[in-house]
Amino acid sequence: MNMTDEELQALMMRIVDGLATPEEEQEFLEMTRDDPKWNTELRAYRKIKEVTDEMQLKELPDSYWEGYWASIYRRCERGFGWILFSIGAIVILAFGFWTLFSEFYTDPDVSLILKFGVSAAGLGVIVLLVSIVRERCFARKHERYEKEVDL
Repeated sequence: MNMTDEELQALMMRIVDGLATPEEEQEFLEMTRDDPKWNTELRAYRKIKEVTDEMQLKELPDSYWEGYWASIYRRCERGFGWILFSIGAIVILAFGFWTLFSEFYTDPDVSLILKFGVSAAGLGVIVLLVSIVRERCFARKHERYEKEVDL
């Protein structure tokens, strides 16, 4: 049976993960016997699997946990502040939206469903804008890769 490179790759991954049957593993070895590339790749993947299986998360020191629990109040306070800021910004922007479109809302010829649709879309845009600004402020404070990963 001839297999494509993609099928051989998938079978090799099943072997490395321990999901292949002994018959499948024997079939893979027979099919790749004349191509040293596959045997080299299989050894490399098995070595990677061995290394990653031995990895463990680094235990955090007690000083970290002490600082964590001390900062709970600060984080709750900041979270509450962001909620109030977001609500305030949404209300102010919604009022501006209402003022901008007041003639539209007071026109009796415009159907109620259209007024509702414009209101929902406008409020959605306002909430998304406030959310994006809040996320940008948060992302600016936090580096994506603050610390090295210790293995």
